[in-house]
Amino acid sequence: MRTVLEPLSVGSLQGADLDIRNRDFLDDVANISDASIDLIVADPPYGLGKNYGNDSDMLSGDAFLEWTYRWLELAIPKLKRSGSLYIFCTWQYSPELFVFLKRRMMMINEIVWDRRVPSMGGTTRKFSSVHDNIGYFTVSKDYYFDLDLVRIPYDAVTKKARSRKIFEGSKWLKMGYNPKDLWSVSRLHRQHAERVDHPTQKPLEIVERMVLASCPPGGRVLDPFMGSGTTAVVCVRHSRQFVGHEINADYCKIAHDRVTLEHAAGPVRAPVSAPIIVEAAE
Repeated sequence: MRTVLEPLSVGSLQGADLDIRNRDFLDDVANISDASIDLIVADPPYGLGKNYGNDSDMLSGDAFLEWTYRWLELAIPKLKRSGSLYIFCTWQYSPELFVFLKRRMMMINEIVWDRRVPSMGGTTRKFSSVHDNIGYFTVSKDYYFDLDLVRIPYDAVTKKARSRKIFEGSKWLKMGYNPKDLWSVSRLHRQHAERVDHPTQKPLEIVERMVLASCPPGGRVLDPFMGSGTTAVVCVRHSRQFVGHEINADYCKIAHDRVTLEHAAGPVRAPVSAPIIVEAAE
């Protein structure tokens, strides 16, 4: 399937190829060519027993780590030399996962996602956990990264306060600052406009930052655990190619609906057909 739409911040018209697969990534990974992916955005089960309508998050401890190492070993060769990987995880397993990845890739950042969880009591035997960990890794030192697309503009008051003569003409003052490695973005509460029927849906703002910074215009993004299709929506919005895997057929339907709405929201320059959904093999 090929559609053409006007991206919101990339510039000229480009094509967006979408491939949504209702399959287990581990069973289908051989159908993705090595060195064909610019960016992997991975939001796998965390090993915490969440209910995704199946047993995908029922592993814990060594069994969870072994499963994670297995899919990572299969995913990494799919990246180009300039490619990057972002992996969402929990602090319970991030040390082991990061050590594993550092032996195979370059670690660029550990990003802390502050979910802006309100203070409502909670545990009394430890500090409340209100963040997720995100590991940012690359295949080589020659990785693609476009900071300018994800700079955060200064508000007028701050910009004026920093407009000393010594800083005149500085790009960071004109275009905004580096988002740094602490991302304070609210989780999607039940009444949030983006929210769909998925227990661990990630905000568009977070994934959009990853895609714009680490995938070139027209590049290809792989999401091995697509969930509700947030990464697919971002790729439609910014004309990146996309291939995603999800074993839950209901979530694939949600992703399809979200992508269809995203197409309809912008000016379409060519006939729009539905994204490809490859059904699970019998």
